This record gives sequence, structure tokens and C-alpha cells, in this order.
Amino acid sequence: SVAEGYLEYQFYDSLQGLCTYLRGVVSTSAVLVAAGVGDAEATAMSAAMTWAIRDGFGMIGGLFFSYKASPHFDAHVKEFRLLADVFNDIGLTLDLALPILLTLTAPSWISVLSTYLPSPYLLLTSLSTLCKVFCGICAGATKGNITDHFAISGNRADVNAKENTQETLVSLMGMIMGVGLAKWLHCLEKKDDTSALGDKLMTDTQYISWTIFMILTVIHIWANYVGIQRLQLRTLNGARAKVLLQQLIENCSDWVMRDITDDDDAARRRTIERCEKMIKNPRQINESLWSSLLEMLWKGDIHLGIRLRDVAKITSNSSPIYGGDGVKRLGNNKWSSSAWQLYLNDEFGHENFVIFIDEKPIKSQSTILVLMKVGAGDVDELKAFIHAHILHRCIERGTDARHRILLHRSHKITECLFEKGKIGIDLHSILSHAGWDMSRLYLGFSPWRCEWTNKDD
Repeated sequence: SVAEGYLEYQFYDSLQGLCTYLRGVVSTSAVLVAAGVGDAEATAMSAAMTWAIRDGFGMIGGLFFSYKASPHFDAHVKEFRLLADVFNDIGLTLDLALPILLTLTAPSWISVLSTYLPSPYLLLTSLSTLCKVFCGICAGATKGNITDHFAISGNRADVNAKENTQETLVSLMGMIMGVGLAKWLHCLEKKDDTSALGDKLMTDTQYISWTIFMILTVIHIWANYVGIQRLQLRTLNGARAKVLLQQLIENCSDWVMRDITDDDDAARRRTIERCEKMIKNPRQINESLWSSLLEMLWKGDIHLGIRLRDVAKITSNSSPIYGGDGVKRLGNNKWSSSAWQLYLNDEFGHENFVIFIDEKPIKSQSTILVLMKVGAGDVDELKAFIHAHILHRCIERGTDARHRILLHRSHKITECLFEKGKIGIDLHSILSHAGWDMSRLYLGFSPWRCEWTNKDD
């Protein structure tokens, strides 16, 4: 009733959850010591106010983080699931380091700023809380997608119940082991001779606590990374699509760069046949999580789903365009209304997307801009995605051919991937038969859509 790899994923998930619980026990005592537990001068009211301010800071930060990150959760499930535990690791480390950081002598410039900043304890514990809030948001947002991935029979509630039961069992084991660990550390703490501490930052018990914490952290990071890598998601995001279609894009760019006539159907057919054999199933694709995260933060040279006004800014400074016959249609480096109509209707009149090239002095650094029309669906996004990457690959490889010619030829080979017939294939259906979930695509397109009418209309 569950997808392949469920038990393996749950094993690593349970292991990292157990490590998190035990580290929480170790770090909680440090937080309480830093808050003043056992200190006669500390008051309950000051601790309560600090706790309230800390939680409020975490809530405000969580709202802002959700606002900025929520559009990316569905497309980057594995990445945000990994980030969730990275945030948690940072938060727990700050908790354990609180007593040590508070005893350090601050540099003079920090001492000056301290009159304008909150107390060091409040600042550090607020940062820790903020990291834990980020962890909760990322883990909660991605949990539903992971559950959907394993619920292959539509048994989402069943899989969710199994996961909750597993988490309860892990928490129970962690509680039992945590109590034993806390008692052992407490016994060691009683034996510490604090009067002989001298210039040392930590007691012997604190050294032991840090050693245990770091070992558990290493195991936690390893188990979390390996477990997430075992997730073979069937949905396509930008990173998985590029790995899946890498050979196809390279193969098609070879045809575009080749010096043959556009009506060479035999060459195109051979290219398309090779492309059809290059499609792999989800179990054969494993994208890099870190490169995917970098692509999420940095768009690179291909911008998907841009706004019309952004295109207008670029085309006002771009070089002239050329028709399919290579004849110059426009002078003065500016796009007139007739040039717009020629470009939109001649090349992309029947498409639900338009591709522009923001040319740079160095051709290989040119940027590809994809604008989606109103009514564009998942198939249109996949087609635009492939077309843009084939074109970008051709420009990246370097050629003396005009960009307009490359755009036309890459468009022609892309059409063959989505028009089943004598030459073409139905790539969307082929991907679906290979096991990919083509009902949901997360290729990185923004929600912006545009529409326009010809001036003569």
C-alpha cells in the first residue's frame, strides 16, 4: 500500500528524529542554566518576559519566512526537508552554546552597541527560536508532499497514521534514553570542581555534553541526507527535469548546431528517435540537492515566466531581430509595434509562450527570457522549458549563427517532441508512461501570464 523505499526512508527518518530528541535533552539544560535556573538573583518574572519576547520574535520571523518561501515549497520538497533539519541543528547548537557565549568577554565595539541592543541572552535565544520556527515551517510544508509520494493507492490517511505512529514510538524511545542521559550528566555535574575551573571555558561535564552533542549531530545530518536522497519523487521540478532531459537537450542542440537544411526530415527523425530512448524513470534520477537550492536562490541565465514589462525593458536596449529568412526587419535597436507583431505572430503565433534573448556583448552570456500567455498549461510549460534549455545550450556552446536562427531551429526541433506524427513524438505521454506524475509540474515558472492583441485587430 506504500511506494517503494518507504521502510528505508522511515529508518533514516527515525534515526535522525531520535538524535534530535537526545540533543534536545542535552541543550535544554544549557538553556535553563543560561536563563538563571539555580541562580538566587534570577526572578520568575524576568524569565517569563524573556520567554514571551523570544516567542514573539520567532512568530514574526516565521510569518516573514512563510511569505517568502511558500511559493517554493512544492517545487523543492527534498531541499526544504533537508533545510528544516539544518535550521534545527543551528538552533540546538545555539542553545547548547548559550552558557559559554554569555561568559565570554565581548569586544569593545560590541560593548558600545550593547546599550542599543537587547540583552545577549535574549538575542541568542531569539535566534535559536527563529531557527526552530523555520524548521517547523519547512518540515510541515513538505510533509504532505512526502506523504502523497508514498500513498500510491490513494491511502493518504493510512500513510499519515503510520508516520504519526512511528514518530510517537521514536519520541517514546527518545524520552526513555533522554532521561537516562540527563541523569548521567547530572551525576557528572555534581562531581565537577567549579572552583578549579580557572581560565577554562567549560567544565568536564560540558566537554562531555558537547562531545555527545556533536556525535549525535553528525549522525543526524548523515541520516537526514541519506534518507532524503532515497526519496525518488515522481513529480518534476527544475532540477530533476534538467537531469532527466540533459541528454535529450544535448541531442537536440546537436541537431540545431548542425549545418543541415531545415527540411531534412530524416535527420530530425533520427534525432527524435534517440531522444525517445533517453527517457528514464523516477528511480533512475537523483538530482543534487545543493545545486537545486542554489538555482532556487539564483535564477541563472534562463528566466521562466517573466512579466511583459520586464521584456519591454530588455527589448528597448537589445539588438535588432531577424526574420526566419535572415533579413533585417528592424533598425535603431528598438522594437516598433510592427516588429513586435512580426516576432510574436511569425514564430510563436500558435504557441502559449514566447521566448526572447537578452543579448550580451559576450554571446555565451546571453539570457533566455520566457513569457507565458494566458491559458498556458503544464504541457506549454514543459515545452517552453525544453525549448529554452535547448536554445541556451546552443548559445552556450558558441556559434557564429545569429541568435534568431538558433531560436527558429530550436523551436522547430522542440515542436517535434510534442507533435506525434511521422517525425514527432508525444513527450508528455512518454514521460507519464515512464512513471512521472505529469499532472503536477514544478519547473520554476512564476504565476505571471500575459495576453495581447494585434494592433490591426
